[in-house]
Amino acid sequence: MLHVEVSDLYKKRYSMLWSVLSFKAGMINTAGFLIAGSYVSHVTGFGTQVGIALGHSDYSFGLELLVIPISFISGGVITSLILDKNYDKKKIPNYPLVQFLITFLLGIVSLFFYLEILDVKSIASNNENTIIAIGLLCLICGLKNGLTTWASHGKIRTTHLTGLSTDIGLHLPKMFYEKGSTLKSRYPESAKVNYVRLITLMSFSLGAFLAAILIPSIGYKIFYLIFFISLALFSISFFHRRLITNQLNDHSNPRVQLAGQTKPMSV
Repeated sequence: MLHVEVSDLYKKRYSMLWSVLSFKAGMINTAGFLIAGSYVSHVTGFGTQVGIALGHSDYSFGLELLVIPISFISGGVITSLILDKNYDKKKIPNYPLVQFLITFLLGIVSLFFYLEILDVKSIASNNENTIIAIGLLCLICGLKNGLTTWASHGKIRTTHLTGLSTDIGLHLPKMFYEKGSTLKSRYPESAKVNYVRLITLMSFSLGAFLAAILIPSIGYKIFYLIFFISLALFSISFFHRRLITNQLNDHSNPRVQLAGQTKPMSV
């Protein structure tokens, strides 16, 4: 995750970032469904599943299902604790730490499968290993969604399509307004905002499609690919934060200011 000002969220140079994040989420969600039998990048249907399980007196299964929303919410809680700690508008939040946790947990999932602590056949049997696998993946997606939401001022969603699709539909007519149109809107916005939403939606679907194609042949090794994508994002996030922090320090250095070498920060 990069530090992006709210006015720059929909610029072309950041569209690729949202696309990659959504692409990875699509892969994780498909992997969760095909390997563990459950979607993991959103919690929409879990409340219904819990209710049905309890209604059929399947109390143990209902309690197990509660692990899923709790894990997802925990990801958001951890993100908030990290990014809100000692928050200062003049400092760059510690996005790399959250991205590191996501990468680390993906590494744990990959390692568990490699060491056969988790295995596809066992997970398919709907036992405790299933809950562990789904819980870890939901925690990862909760961290991902929390990080993107927090960093983008609540404007960007990359782990699920419900709100994204609603926003696309609400603002779709605006994309066809003629330039200079006098038609008024309650929430006016540039057409490029919806283009970014559409690209994000397609990236999620593309990631899901690729995972669906690869999993029958490589199985759990799909998590290796997701891990390396996350590792690349962590590296970019780490060095970008370091670069911007150095620029801020130079900007606040009186000697640099007196020498006329101060340049405005660009992200």
